[in-house]
Amino acid sequence: MIGIKTSDNIYFLADSLFSEETINKYHIFFIYDVKGFLNTLEYLKGLNGKLYIPSHCEESKDINRLVKLNEEKVNEILNVILEICKKEITYDQILKKVFDKYNLTMNANQYVLVGSTVKSYLSYLFNQNKIVYEFKENQMFWKNCD
Repeated sequence: MIGIKTSDNIYFLADSLFSEETINKYHIFFIYDVKGFLNTLEYLKGLNGKLYIPSHCEESKDINRLVKLNEEKVNEILNVILEICKKEITYDQILKKVFDKYNLTMNANQYVLVGSTVKSYLSYLFNQNKIVYEFKENQMFWKNCD
């Protein structure tokens, strides 16, 4: 995925931002690389364009509020997962608690999309030394480092 800036200072931002409606309805949007997504949001703050056209939102002359909403939601999800991981817990239990927290309905598509994103959050938190994992009786358990 790439973003494109045209010669007339219009930015096509691809999947770098999600709309407020999407954030409020689904809470968890597909992110493959949490660190990369956060870095992209930071980069977007520094752009100075005439118009911004994200894939999942209406065009806008100012994306700062939307960037902030996306960033706040990612940080909220990170904190939710950290809270869930205060006690040892398996991935499927984490996923259930995330679905319950946001009143999401599990189906095969949501299991894959949201599940992949939750795994991305777990990887990010692990790489940030915020959570650890351990295998017990052929199950992987996650736990907050605090």
